[in-house]
Amino acid sequence: MFTTLAGMYMAAKVHFTQIKTDMTRKSDQQVAETIYINKINKIDEKEKYQKSKLPKSGYMTVEEYEAESRGKTKKEISAKVLDKAEMPKDKNMVYVPKHKYKLVKYNDPVGSPELSLPRKLNFDRQINAQGIVSGDYLKLVYPSVYYYAEEDCTSTDLFLINLDKNLTPLERVQKANVVNKEPKPLISTDKSIDNKFVFRTLTPIDFSSDNSKIVVKEKIGYRHDGIWKTDLWVYDFNKKEAIKLPQIREAIIHYWNNKENVDLSEKRWDIYPLGFDANDESRVIVSAYAYTGNIPKFLGSWSIDIEGTESRLETLTNYDLPISIIGYRLEQEEDIIPISEVEFDAKQAKEQEKISKKQNKAKLKEEKNLQKLEYKRKMYQMDMETLLKVKERKDAIKEMKKQKSNDGLTGN
Repeated sequence: MFTTLAGMYMAAKVHFTQIKTDMTRKSDQQVAETIYINKINKIDEKEKYQKSKLPKSGYMTVEEYEAESRGKTKKEISAKVLDKAEMPKDKNMVYVPKHKYKLVKYNDPVGSPELSLPRKLNFDRQINAQGIVSGDYLKLVYPSVYYYAEEDCTSTDLFLINLDKNLTPLERVQKANVVNKEPKPLISTDKSIDNKFVFRTLTPIDFSSDNSKIVVKEKIGYRHDGIWKTDLWVYDFNKKEAIKLPQIREAIIHYWNNKENVDLSEKRWDIYPLGFDANDESRVIVSAYAYTGNIPKFLGSWSIDIEGTESRLETLTNYDLPISIIGYRLEQEEDIIPISEVEFDAKQAKEQEKISKKQNKAKLKEEKNLQKLEYKRKMYQMDMETLLKVKERKDAIKEMKKQKSNDGLTGN
């Protein structure tokens, strides 16, 4: 029995020794593999760093190429063009007088804003009319009119541009660009072109005192016959909702039908939106006129709440109602900017351009230095991590050899 146990012990010892030998050989391979992987990773990191110093070229991955070749929006294209735009350096350039501009009240006198359709529209097929600026100089709303030559008719969209808060009020309006408009229009007219010679236009009237709403009128008419009717709209910027208020026309028709048995639906008459009631800005005031002869007949001043739930007659005699005047428009002054001021501004702009170039150059140099330091840090970190792994594995091999030596001395 003893002989049998001794044989089993010796067999187990040989097997254990073989396992330790295999582990030692495996550990040597792992050390070499770790060093090799570190070498490959460093080569990849070096290529990446050297590539980052080169300008963009055709040497790209598929993902980089697809990212660069994706379609650009008009806003992105415009920003890129403006960044690269340079003033021509022609010695023969002469001074061109520049007019001064100012911001004036838009709805003054009240109800006066009108949208005209110039002949230029027939050739350009689209024009952007003058906009109205909110009282806090943060919004600009303008109509965009489209012409359809096939049926000789028009339609309109009303767009919003959010102005740059970092500029002065005047600069905000002067530098406003349709490229930066909100993509979805606030209000749109019917765009069907089955009615020949029909025009549909939108004209902003004024903002509310808190600049959260705007009154808009929609005119629908026939090019060879004049205006058919005017509809009233209110757009709420907080709710992002456009509300049409046909109830005011219905109330006027109902009133005159009951009072004088006059059916206005068979007469030529219209409303003229004036703006928000200065005493109650939840209501919009309009005037109404009937065209019964050479002198239009005044049908009264009326008001309607912005929800369209209550229409009421304000007066049949008083034309001068308290109406708020909030919005602004850009107006050209008669005076021109003196040449001395233009030359001074040009000189300042040139100096600022030099400073900007110098700052950009310094910034680029700093970025390259940081990139180089980051590259060296990564290489050092990779070496340190590899050395640590090699040291741990060599220590493990040494410990295994020591254990093997001890086992041989004890005869276990």
